[in-house]
Amino acid sequence: MFLSTLEAYRRKYNFRVHAYALLPDHYHLMVSFPPHKELVNFLRDFKSMVGKKVVAWLLEEKLDGLLACFQLRKVRRRPRDAQYCVLQYNSYVKPVLGVAAIRQKLQYIHLNPVRAGLAATPEAYPYSSAPAYAGKGLTWVKIDRLELPYD
Repeated sequence: MFLSTLEAYRRKYNFRVHAYALLPDHYHLMVSFPPHKELVNFLRDFKSMVGKKVVAWLLEEKLDGLLACFQLRKVRRRPRDAQYCVLQYNSYVKPVLGVAAIRQKLQYIHLNPVRAGLAATPEAYPYSSAPAYAGKGLTWVKIDRLELPYD
């Protein structure tokens, strides 16, 4: 749900995905946006849509115990106010400038599943952009690879 929504929103907002890794408890994205598009709007809409899809699936599958984990404890003021929170409200957004910093972040993102014990190598993890960089098959999301010059 997360990755198919990311691909749909990549097309809708016309931004480039350079790297990603989706792990069981968090995710990493490296993206670049055209000047006229707003990252904050994308994040709001994307996280809302992913949340709605996850909640709908949990309701459909009758996974009430898991659904309860996402239920907000605050009282809703209006019927349209959110009842669940699947992805955290705030986001850690950091501009990455310079070849060395970009290279370091790419490596960090792709090694994250290995450090978490989810794969033996970055390219073996199917929910990341590492296979695209290793030339080992397709990924869930179209990747605009960064061809970085050597230092």
